[in-house]
Amino acid sequence: MSVKKYSPDSKTEDLAMPIKFSKSKIIETKKNKLAQKKSVNTMEDDVAKLITQKNQPRGIVTKSDLESDAEMQRKLTEVYTDVDGEIPDLTRLEKTERPLWKTILYSLIGIFSVLLVVAIIGFLVFSKLENNNFTNERINLKIETPITMVSGQESLYTITITNKEKVNLYNLELELFYPDNFEYINALPSASGDKKNKWSLSALNVGESKKIELKGQMIGAIKSTQTFKGVLNFKPANLNANFKQEAIVDVVISGSVLILTINGPEKTLANQESEYILKYENLSDQDYTDLQIVVDFPESFVFASAEPSASKEVNNIWELKELKAKASGEIKIKGNYASAKTGGNMNFVARTLLNYNGDYYPQNEETFITEVIKDQLSLQLIINGSAEDQAISFGDLLVYTLHFKNTGEENLENIQIKANLNSQILNWDTLKDENQGVREKNSIIWTGRHIPKLLKLGANEEGDISWQVRVNDASSVGDYNIDKFSVESFVEAKATQSGKLSGESSVTTKTIVNSVNSDLGIVAAARYYSEEDVPLGLGPIEPKVGEASTYNIYLELSNNLHDVENIEVKAKLPNNVSWVNRENHDVGDLVYNAATSEVSWRIANLKHSAGSVVASFNVSINPSANDRGRILILLSGISLSAKDSNTGTTVSKEIKAITTSFNDPILGKINGIVQ
Repeated sequence: MSVKKYSPDSKTEDLAMPIKFSKSKIIETKKNKLAQKKSVNTMEDDVAKLITQKNQPRGIVTKSDLESDAEMQRKLTEVYTDVDGEIPDLTRLEKTERPLWKTILYSLIGIFSVLLVVAIIGFLVFSKLENNNFTNERINLKIETPITMVSGQESLYTITITNKEKVNLYNLELELFYPDNFEYINALPSASGDKKNKWSLSALNVGESKKIELKGQMIGAIKSTQTFKGVLNFKPANLNANFKQEAIVDVVISGSVLILTINGPEKTLANQESEYILKYENLSDQDYTDLQIVVDFPESFVFASAEPSASKEVNNIWELKELKAKASGEIKIKGNYASAKTGGNMNFVARTLLNYNGDYYPQNEETFITEVIKDQLSLQLIINGSAEDQAISFGDLLVYTLHFKNTGEENLENIQIKANLNSQILNWDTLKDENQGVREKNSIIWTGRHIPKLLKLGANEEGDISWQVRVNDASSVGDYNIDKFSVESFVEAKATQSGKLSGESSVTTKTIVNSVNSDLGIVAAARYYSEEDVPLGLGPIEPKVGEASTYNIYLELSNNLHDVENIEVKAKLPNNVSWVNRENHDVGDLVYNAATSEVSWRIANLKHSAGSVVASFNVSINPSANDRGRILILLSGISLSAKDSNTGTTVSKEIKAITTSFNDPILGKINGIVQ
């Protein structure tokens, strides 16, 4: 490419010389041209513009014009020539290589820019879609129960359904599952279904809440947990599917409309009478039927009486057929703690039970604590060496011993002791009492006048009282109308006690029962003739040496008063006596054991009204010369044993041996001396 040479006027520089351009100037010019927003003229355009300006007709050319043209020519030369002063070929640009790390960096920036744009667009799109999306996490089903649940009381329950979703809900069906003993009264809106536990709602709009107010009554055990459950089924507006929500609430029954209170002594002596008053009341406006009041007596409590009386079977359950609304009542119970081995707190517990659908539910339970103080006076009664019940027989002697002691740390004063011997079979004429107590009917009383220790008994001081009395013979009581053939004995004492709980102390021993065994009797004898004058024996009636004599042994049992069982009569034949196989008996089994020479008569049972039963058998004897002048034994070791069905004790008797000397029903007295 070339530029046309032209000659300026004088004093101007020669422009016809070759134009040299700086390469650095060209690069700088390129950068400046790229930064411009408008189109840039090429070198040809600038030269053409310069020629045009030069060729334009001008008037008078001044020196300044020539200097201006020279300056322009100089600037163009600097811009458009390279280092060598030559004008480069600008139709072909020289391509510069970019570093690899820049290429990667620019690529990553481009990719991330695209992803960022896509993410922003997606967020905007999906946020808009989410505004109408159903999650089933913003449907709230809430069951509100009373803070305090009272059995038998009407209560209000609130069920709230709230829609916090972005869509409406349709065809809502709510079903409540009540506890077993829940009774529906009413609801707003009303419930449907056989159990009155279903509600239907056509729609529930976005942000809307609906409430159901339910009134009901719960009957349950105190402190029991009752569970309410709700199930809500519905259909969202934007989905063709059914969804559900559930709610479960547990509530504890903490009280009842049936209340019970106990009043009693806070402190008492063990043998002092204590009274407890139980008051019950129905606080509701509803009548109740079939209630029970049950009392758990302390282990050492001795029940005495109650008003009104307890049920016939037990002494700690009172049945209330009906308790009207606002009605009340009370029960008075009396007793003592005489059986307490030690003092301390005793828990007197009572509860009310309500029958509902065949089951009894505890409505309340109350406990009253009484501090029992053990009496200082200790008594122990012993009869015939025993402090327990034992059987006796007609004619027995009863020996009594009473031991008394002050077990406290304070003195006991003005002690009175009374022994009670309740019986119709005692022979009071046989009473022996060294202390000369005062007898009053079936009792004996001792005071300080009879025993000086009873005026004042010091700490740990003790003493004894003894007496005895005999039981009448069976023959003596036969003419009397006797209800009980027993002796029931107990001792009671009173004393003035001081200390932690002062006052009159009363102590009673347990009752010892001595029942009379059945009057089971036995008669055993030898005979030669029967009462009908029939010979039962053989040989000499009076035994003779060298001659055999046969005698009949007669056994008779009689019984009255009680039935007896397991009766057995046993006896043994001496060596010189032989068994003759001729026996007879009314009942039982009569057996002779030849190996042991024993006779046994066994009877399973014998009624007290059976009368007499008899057994008999024959024995034979042949005296030797050594037996001359002697009375020989025919049967020895005769014993009777049986069990009294009433007293449970064993009745036993022994009688003397049967010899050749006996009383015959016909012949009378037989000497029985061997001749």
